[in-house]
Amino acid sequence: MPELPSGLTEWLPSGFVTAFLGLLWYEQKAGEARLNKRMDELREDLKELRRDQKETRQKVDELPMKILELLRTAKHPVTPER
Repeated sequence: MPELPSGLTEWLPSGFVTAFLGLLWYEQKAGEARLNKRMDELREDLKELRRDQKETRQKVDELPMKILELLRTAKHPVTPER
């Protein structure tokens, strides 16, 4: 098998190392992008849950007044005997 020129043999290993490090860097950046996207999705989900919680809290706060209004307007009012 013919021997490779000395300049090529010096360049080849460093080229492989550079390519390998480039792949690692690319995968790191891609992983960060995926993580950032997922974090943005989770933030949106959290905002939606907070809105839903606020709406539910408002409905629960209004419930006693609605019950009293229904009792006041009922055809057969609730009395202590019942």
